[in-house]
Amino acid sequence: MESYLKGISGETAACEYLKQKEYVIIKRNFRCKYGEIDIIAKDKSEITFVEVKTWDALETYDLSYVINRKKLKRLSNASAIFLRDYKGKYSSIRFDVLLLKSDQTIYEYYTNIYMENGLP
Repeated sequence: MESYLKGISGETAACEYLKQKEYVIIKRNFRCKYGEIDIIAKDKSEITFVEVKTWDALETYDLSYVINRKKLKRLSNASAIFLRDYKGKYSSIRFDVLLLKSDQTIYEYYTNIYMENGLP
């Protein structure tokens, strides 16, 4: 239960961070049989699928530890289901990762991880 609450709290902080960056939050915690997406937002005309990770200690990090091929594949599959039913307009999509410390401060925000890592 503590982990779940930490995750919800982290996602709320992440939404606030994205709103400050002028993103429009479309949906939180999108779930389907293929996976879950923490936050779906719009950055100008681009749909952004954001994975949020909240950790107690983030002195060193490795993006491949945060999001591996299996996780990215689930995000990709879930995003396809979301886009199939989405009625809004968009020019492109991307996958981002937002890392938070347990005190809800933003540690790092990675954009377009799908292309950077060549995953899945």
